[in-house]
Amino acid sequence: MIVGIFHPPIRLESFGGSLAVTVSIVNSLVENGYNVILFVRDKINQQKLSNVMGEALSNRIMVVVKPSILKSRSIINLYENAFKLLAFRLKCEIIIDTYSNYIFPWTDVCYIHFPYINNFRFKQKFPYLAKREGIVNDIINLPYIFFEKNFEKYEQKLLLANSEFTSKAIKESIGADAKILYPPVSTSFLEALNIYGKGQRENLVVTVGRIAADKRLEAIPVIANLLREKNVQFVIIGLLHNKETLKKLNAEIEKFGLIEKIKVLTNVPREELKKILGKAKVYLHPPTIEHFGISIAEAMALGCIPVVYHIGGAKEYTPKDFVYKNLQEAAE
Repeated sequence: MIVGIFHPPIRLESFGGSLAVTVSIVNSLVENGYNVILFVRDKINQQKLSNVMGEALSNRIMVVVKPSILKSRSIINLYENAFKLLAFRLKCEIIIDTYSNYIFPWTDVCYIHFPYINNFRFKQKFPYLAKREGIVNDIINLPYIFFEKNFEKYEQKLLLANSEFTSKAIKESIGADAKILYPPVSTSFLEALNIYGKGQRENLVVTVGRIAADKRLEAIPVIANLLREKNVQFVIIGLLHNKETLKKLNAEIEKFGLIEKIKVLTNVPREELKKILGKAKVYLHPPTIEHFGISIAEAMALGCIPVVYHIGGAKEYTPKDFVYKNLQEAAE
């Protein structure tokens, strides 16, 4: 059986939870004897993928590379992906979409990380939808929303959500039921606990997240400032997605006079990340809505105490005593 996996962006700046899910699905299918075709828009750098994600893609898959004509994640890109998926459908017996977060009619399995579906009602609730401002974007999206709400047959496909939080959002949005399949956390983090996590833990607080505006990393210096009299060090680790965001983050650190207290590390190899988490006491996630938050689960696997925001999927697997509603609570 030929199984097609649709996940166009496999670039360094795009490495995150959705890609971790894709790599795991691809490799698991290959191990179970399926013929796998992966659809991407850029040539895959296996070495870089392995360094950052800790796992490369199986060399037994076929990769179809089709460069994008339009800007990634623009609203018009929705229709480009739809037609690419339709063409991809002809090559495969089963199509699994691990990227789009829309439910296209020619897919069999949709793994939804954060629903873009019918986004009018959810713009204020979810930051990733609020970014799509303007009547032009709304008008462009109308044909797809009309088609989905009137012609899509959800019961004929398998909808997967990465958390109960996401599943409820899908149900509220379109009335469809999505089964919950939490993203996989590599066993290498548990193995690393026995290597890097056996020593004395330091008064170190680690935050992991893409260096981008939507991750709200500027909250970390504020929390660190509330703890400036304590003997605590902070490390922010992330893939450099936006240089301007990094510049603003460093400016905030300097403004609070916390240059000696906070380090920012970019594009850190996976093994180095494990070493740092292995000696830290606390993992602090900024106040942004994560539908799952794979970096939180990875830090917990390495023995860190998680401190997470009260909205999102992360609170489904973290102790309620470590969930905060504001920055003062996070510091406490």
